Amino acid sequence: MCRFFTIKILTQREVLLFFLAANFLYIFPLVQADYFYNDDNWRTFATGENWSEEGRVVIEIFYNLISFGSTAPDLFPLPLFIAVVGISLSLRALTFFYFQRPSVVQCLVVLPIWYNPYFLQNLTYRYDGPVMALGMAALIYALIWPSDRVWRHVWGPGLLIGLALSIYQVFIGFFIALCCLEVIRLVWERKSSVWVLNFVARKFLAIGIGVLVYYLTAHQLMSGSRQVLLPMEVNSLLEIRDRLLSLQQMFDAGGTGGLRPLAWGAVVLALVGYVWAGVRLLLCPEQRWLKMLLLVFYVLSIPVLLFCIPGVTLLFAEFNGGARTFVAFSVLLVLIFFLCLRVLVCIHQRLGFFLFVPVLAMLSFSFSYGRILLLQKEQESAVLASLVYDITHSSLYEKNHIYLIPELSANWLPAASAAFAAMPVLKQVLGVDYVLMLGPLRRGGIADVYLARDRQVIASIRRGDHPSVMSTLFYDLYVIADSGYIFMKKVEGNPYAISELCLIADIERCR
Repeated sequence: MCRFFTIKILTQREVLLFFLAANFLYIFPLVQADYFYNDDNWRTFATGENWSEEGRVVIEIFYNLISFGSTAPDLFPLPLFIAVVGISLSLRALTFFYFQRPSVVQCLVVLPIWYNPYFLQNLTYRYDGPVMALGMAALIYALIWPSDRVWRHVWGPGLLIGLALSIYQVFIGFFIALCCLEVIRLVWERKSSVWVLNFVARKFLAIGIGVLVYYLTAHQLMSGSRQVLLPMEVNSLLEIRDRLLSLQQMFDAGGTGGLRPLAWGAVVLALVGYVWAGVRLLLCPEQRWLKMLLLVFYVLSIPVLLFCIPGVTLLFAEFNGGARTFVAFSVLLVLIFFLCLRVLVCIHQRLGFFLFVPVLAMLSFSFSYGRILLLQKEQESAVLASLVYDITHSSLYEKNHIYLIPELSANWLPAASAAFAAMPVLKQVLGVDYVLMLGPLRRGGIADVYLARDRQVIASIRRGDHPSVMSTLFYDLYVIADSGYIFMKKVEGNPYAISELCLIADIERCR
């Protein structure tokens, strides 16, 4: 079997079937969970909308096309299935771009573009996630764009980059990271310095064209609040440093348990391959100034790639450090896989089979994450059922308007506490700190419910100035003047300890 995966050459059709099967398997837990994630709640009721104000007009166009209308109804999981087909086609093209006669093991090298654990949060968005995946596919084609003319080699990728930025602005970092990876790959393949430098120049031009196309089109529709950058001052540098430190803590949480030795082993192998290619570059028979210039790009490719992981989010006044911004992390994984495979194959051809180990670890993470989504969904459903019952059996039901005061730092999911303790990165990828938001209430039949915005009323409720109509573990109900208020509470206590107490209580009842 090891010989089959490492030696047997695959056709283009077989490679496509491999990626379709692998990619569908990875998103199966998300389809099974069928969870309404964050923005999905209000987008479902608004049938999309608001993408143009975010500078992401292509998402709106995509849903208008597949819904054959001017709105974006909830079509999940159809958009995700379309995304799987699109990304599979692009991964097949990238595989044959990297390897002329690929085997299954060589297909694994590019698989982390989809198997990126942090990208799971993007795919959890039933509206935005599938189109983001198609944006990544567009950027892959922008990287490998074939043309015998310079102007076509620049304008074609430039238009694809502009298209991708109109889906998700963070994709600029993903493409630059792909270019850094390509520089390292070309050096490993012993391409001439002129070849590599020409590639860098063409991609610089393509990026400039892509940014210009985006600025002249979708960017003009963006609201001003999403364009504010950090001011040019010393405090901004300190803010960027603090943001980087917080991101470092998130990545440190990803290498816990058995993943840590696996991750360090892969990094060491990749470093060996990186240094090896650099030494061969110095020994190649070319003009010294060309070698030194290429060496500068080769050395800078790693720090630039690492910076692209948080990317432009570091520069905006409104910082978003969620896992969904780490799309460029998949390129780092591909680089590690590529260098590891090269080193392992140099030792023995069949050692490339070991790439299946990290792939299985990523697949395991996806299924664990899917179970967490189900647990979150079950808890929300239980709280929702209780809340709807209490509202319909209290004086709130007679009020014309009901307002919700959410708790955005509830941090409460006892059923998943053991999984979070074993794999803290699961909690970071989930990114759900609330118990209940506005959308589920409307899905539960409470239509006249709105987000509370009167700061004086909110402050008075928090101070305890009003008696509650009903009080539970998760929420309090209030009637103030002619309006009802739902005050979501931050549950006190350790979820892990409480889940243990519940388990002990269940055992005692069985006795």
